[in-house]
Amino acid sequence: MDRIKTNDRFDKLTNLDISTHYRDREFYICLSTIQASMAFWIVAQNPNKQLIDINPALRAFTKYISQLFEKDSFPENFTYNRLSEAITEDTLANIPEILALNNLKPDFIDLGALARNVFYMILRENITQS
Repeated sequence: MDRIKTNDRFDKLTNLDISTHYRDREFYICLSTIQASMAFWIVAQNPNKQLIDINPALRAFTKYISQLFEKDSFPENFTYNRLSEAITEDTLANIPEILALNNLKPDFIDLGALARNVFYMILRENITQS
């Protein structure tokens, strides 16, 4: 693995580092990796003190994202651009169960931040775990 030196450290791979140095790479990503990233960030970005049921949003997202996989149980080849086009604020807003997260009371989950966090988590995990 190529190590990117950031701020005189080798242990932190920022979003900017990924965008700058890994844009031309191909990544083999499992459906479960994308699902896990989405589940993590829905919970992490939940501004409410009460737990929310993430299952409807996760099921709907899985239905959408699984269309990009030939076989759900095998890794699929993604480029940076292919993944970034699949996980955007607009694609998430077009999934009613995820859009509902944007309407939580009294706060909301920012879908732009959600898309960005999921996207970069998937790439970061793929880059650092290869």
